[in-house]
Amino acid sequence: MVSASGRGNYHVTKTGVEWVLANAESLESYARHIRRDVIQQVMVWTAVAAEDLAAGDEAGVYMRAGFLHAAKKPASANGKVMADAMKGEDVGITDLSGIIDHREGRITICKVPRIKHGGSRKVFLDRLKEVTGKSGLVAAVGVEAYVAVKSTGREPDLFFGAREGVIEAAFHGIDSAIVIVDEEFTEFIKRLENVDLEYRFVDLYAQ
Repeated sequence: MVSASGRGNYHVTKTGVEWVLANAESLESYARHIRRDVIQQVMVWTAVAAEDLAAGDEAGVYMRAGFLHAAKKPASANGKVMADAMKGEDVGITDLSGIIDHREGRITICKVPRIKHGGSRKVFLDRLKEVTGKSGLVAAVGVEAYVAVKSTGREPDLFFGAREGVIEAAFHGIDSAIVIVDEEFTEFIKRLENVDLEYRFVDLYAQ
């Protein structure tokens, strides 16, 4: 991917350029992970106070429900409280050391046919209700998908910008379900594979 012509004289090859172009989304995802979760030289981290904290307290920092939290109990990453904060308030943490313990969320994908193939009427609603009931966040792509989710008694959390919203939620450790019309399904799968996120597929089609 890189050629060298003399000491310190390096050039990216055509193969290297093609690799960067093909993996641009993955590189972006990795860079975001490094910036948010790994780099320790951040002056101030913002977290939600899990309990009342006082300036100077040592606090453990951890991820919960998609947000950084800080508490007096030690964690895999620890820092110092900047100023007094009551439970539920935003609090500044400095001198962070360690690595924040974090896992990516899993995405469950449910495919729904377009209206010309039956739309929401061709969906096993009981199976969909089971999936959405176990998901922290539910998104819908396409009117047929939106109606199918509504038919289970749940309002979708995301509709506009649903695809990127689900991906962002996964990066923050939130498990989610996305109900998506069939013509959008393949491209969304490619997007998930490009950013290396875990997913599973649930068949909702009723014959």
